[in-house]
Amino acid sequence: MTAINRYAFGLLIRGRESNVFSLKPRENKFFDLLEESARTVDQGARVFQSLMADYRQIGAKMAEITEVEHSGDELTARISDQLNQTFITPIDREDIYTLSNRLDDILDYIHGTIERMQLYQTGEPSPEIKRLVDILVKTTGLLVGIVESLRSIRKQQHKIIEGCALIKRCESDADHLYRRVMARLFREMDQPLELIKWKEIIEHIEEAIDACEHVAKIIKGVAMKNA
Repeated sequence: MTAINRYAFGLLIRGRESNVFSLKPRENKFFDLLEESARTVDQGARVFQSLMADYRQIGAKMAEITEVEHSGDELTARISDQLNQTFITPIDREDIYTLSNRLDDILDYIHGTIERMQLYQTGEPSPEIKRLVDILVKTTGLLVGIVESLRSIRKQQHKIIEGCALIKRCESDADHLYRRVMARLFREMDQPLELIKWKEIIEHIEEAIDACEHVAKIIKGVAMKNA
């Protein structure tokens, strides 16, 4: 092989190596985006909680949750775009995609609930409904913790599983409270239209908490697969 041929061969090999290395996953970008998405969901839940503390701010809180929900949609779109541009991902791309969309579902439920409260002009929520929202906030806070633990799945597996168990406990507590609230609603509410309004709102809060547990199940599955 002549010197020129050896030089050309070396350039070819280095070019191939460069292409291979360019396929190496930049793990942080997906973890960064998923963590930001989880924090955005938690932010939305806290907007809801602040509304429960002062229902007179319904207009301002509606504007605030709409802005948060738009941020969540943008993050979901960015994650989808990154998946389309990345050959290798740090965890299964299907899990990343599903996690992103299920987190966005929680925010959609929160936004939809506040929107209904404003449109239906429901008035002040009951103490039991406020407690349901408190459970939601506790659950979204736990979600932030277990999503952050995905960066070090093997080291943080115990923490993830423990966090998922706590979320399951929150969901169970919410189920019990939901049934009591609904029973009281049907027992004491003598205005059919008001009953329909509050029934729909309470169901939406419960669905948001159920969606949190669904995300926790996905994360637990990811942890088990990558242990």
